Amino acid sequence: MAQLVNAPTKYSTFEWHKSNNKNYSSAETERASAERLQSESKRLTDETDEITRFTQEDVNKKLAQRLRELNFWKDEVQSQLQAVDREIDTLLKYKGNLENSLESIEHPQSVTTSCLTYRQGREGIDLVQDDVENNLLKEVEVIEGVRSVLVRTLEQTVEQIRRLRSAKYFLQKDVADKNAAISIDNSCHNLNNKDTDINLYEGVTQDLVNAVMPADWSNYSDSNIKKAECEKQASVTLRSVISGVVEQTRNDLLTQCRNVDLALKKRVEECTNAKERLTGHLEKVDKEIENMEGNISQLKAAIDEKLAPLKVAHTRLAQRSQRPNIELTRDPAQYQLVNEVKLIEASISALESQLEASEASLKGLIRNQIDLKEDIRVKTKSLHIDKVLCQDLRATIDYSHY
Repeated sequence: MAQLVNAPTKYSTFEWHKSNNKNYSSAETERASAERLQSESKRLTDETDEITRFTQEDVNKKLAQRLRELNFWKDEVQSQLQAVDREIDTLLKYKGNLENSLESIEHPQSVTTSCLTYRQGREGIDLVQDDVENNLLKEVEVIEGVRSVLVRTLEQTVEQIRRLRSAKYFLQKDVADKNAAISIDNSCHNLNNKDTDINLYEGVTQDLVNAVMPADWSNYSDSNIKKAECEKQASVTLRSVISGVVEQTRNDLLTQCRNVDLALKKRVEECTNAKERLTGHLEKVDKEIENMEGNISQLKAAIDEKLAPLKVAHTRLAQRSQRPNIELTRDPAQYQLVNEVKLIEASISALESQLEASEASLKGLIRNQIDLKEDIRVKTKSLHIDKVLCQDLRATIDYSHY
């Protein structure tokens, strides 16, 4: 026999109304709560939208302000960088002038040294320490002094160029950093909510470890500019010093060069005059030697001419001494013959004495002739050294490119 199905639970009408009222009340509460929540959500949405919009606009303003500051300081740094670049180029030209000046004194120094060496080849009495040699030695001293000043100034110039390039490096780095920052902030300033390349990044709100304060940031560029300006002014001052050094040393070199040339010209004139006087005197000595040789020849002839009369007188006396007996008398003829011999012998003696003196004088004249010729040879060599070697060589000195 099949089992009977249990009948469902039956509720009363009260319970039915009660359940309906409960469900209505619960639904009404939830609906009112939902309405309040929706209203609050709309208010909060509107409020956060306004805050977000305002905040984003404020960030845009601050980014724009930051871009203006970056561009201002970049322009300031860039302007100083250009000024430093120009100063480096100008100082490099001055450095080239110093190097040219140093190169320009090499040849004059070689010429001066050669002149001193050449003049050591003078001989005898002409090997004197005259004004030419003193001025040549002074010229060597002046050139060495100029070299020392130029080298020292060149070293200062090289160091100043290094300092300018150091300042330039920091300015270039600052400009490059600011260009990078401008690119970044400009990109950030141009971002909007509709861009496709925006994203969320983790940890971006954390404090930047290496960040600096705005005052330190502006002070950094200002410090670079001031340092560069200081080095630029030092370079300008150094350029003024270089101009003064080059001008003064050039004047010193030209003055001493003229002193040497004037002394050399005067010495050549003195030596030429001395040689001409010696040559003129040598001509007189040559003429006197010629006359003296003629005089000696005449004296010898005169002596020779006296021998025949002397022999005649001697022969007469010899023969008359052979007269016989009473005929051997001291007659006037005898006395005159004796007197004749004495007179002729005295004449010969006087002539021989005069001959001896003339021969001694001739030897003296010949010695003077030899001395004069030697002195003229020495003067000729000295003139060749001073006029041909030294003056011609010194004519190649040129300070026009100094």
